[in-house]
Amino acid sequence: MRKIFFILILFLISCQLPDNNTEYQEGLVVFGRIELVEINGTAIGEIDPVRVSLSSEIDANIGDTESLYINDAIVTITGAFDQDESNIRTITLNTIDDLGQYVVDENEEYKIWPNSNYTLNVIYEDYTVSGTTTTPNYLTIESIEDNYNCEQCSDPTIYGETTCENSDENWTSEEQYIPPINVANFDFINNATNGLWTLDPNLLEPYVNDATISSIELSRYGCSVGSFASKPYFVLDIDDQAEEGNPNLSAIRILSYALEDKKIGQEPWTDFNDNGIVDEKEFFDYNQNEIRDETLINTFYDTTDVFKIWKGPYFRDENYNPYLINPFLWTVETSPSPIMWLYFNYYGKHLIVIQSSDDAYYDYLSGDPLGQNQYILPDSNIEGGYGLFTSNYSKAFFININKAD
Repeated sequence: MRKIFFILILFLISCQLPDNNTEYQEGLVVFGRIELVEINGTAIGEIDPVRVSLSSEIDANIGDTESLYINDAIVTITGAFDQDESNIRTITLNTIDDLGQYVVDENEEYKIWPNSNYTLNVIYEDYTVSGTTTTPNYLTIESIEDNYNCEQCSDPTIYGETTCENSDENWTSEEQYIPPINVANFDFINNATNGLWTLDPNLLEPYVNDATISSIELSRYGCSVGSFASKPYFVLDIDDQAEEGNPNLSAIRILSYALEDKKIGQEPWTDFNDNGIVDEKEFFDYNQNEIRDETLINTFYDTTDVFKIWKGPYFRDENYNPYLINPFLWTVETSPSPIMWLYFNYYGKHLIVIQSSDDAYYDYLSGDPLGQNQYILPDSNIEGGYGLFTSNYSKAFFININKAD
């Protein structure tokens, strides 16, 4: 179970830039999260490690930033942890390293309830801070049918109408059907494999073959790439409001986790001359060493300008093999949500996780959590300090991604 929760852990990101300025005051910085994942119709929760540190001014001259971590604080969480939801008790977390991390004792038995309040308290010297999260209690996911007007050059490798016409091609338009996919396969597969797919993604292959796991073809050309307005591979209808007209704001996070990102294989080769000889113009030189050899074969690799704008630059490992961010995460506030090429950095089997956040996370995004403006602080629910104590409600499904071209 802990391995499943580890895979479902997300990073906090946003693309919003606020305009509220806050005067800096030294204080404790605390980050904590409660994860709820639905398995077999039941929400099962776990408390992630809590991180505690001291804040620092932007221009502070600190030789060792690890010195800011606090390893001797008193960290507790109070809430409904028993089978009887009305019983409120407090759990004390223990420090595990010198990096300010605090975890629940492995022998501690507890239950996390949806739609319940949990309060994190941290005491260190003269500092006392706290934050409360209300766990989400509702999330439904449905893959729905849709249509997309695909406008592309008759040679889909050519981008732009002018370029297309200059190449003596025609600009075409076609209404294309977007079919639904299976988004209800996680529980069945997780139970059937006893969760061992987390260690060996090859265990998922039979479920791809019998179409329990839907497959899509990820393309590098045509209307399937270009921007967020590109042709979606599927469309998700996501509902995190238990009642109609619920005024509470929410943010939905969609995580695309490639399970086979480390797969090694020969660089793709097409024998255009039909002579059985590998010509340098006939293969994709992923690692740019001018020979066809083994590389990270599942990386969604391209060097066109449109790809560089949206996906590049590529990261490179010690052998100069290209790789991209994994998992990929995006936050949405509207539904239905089209899932297009930008959500995928790899071919192969994926775990897609949909997370409904609490109000605290939504408010946090109204600040500047990415630090794009260093003089703006994120909106925090940590009273007396900085940071965030939040909770998520997650559902997941598997999908397989084939290489289209």
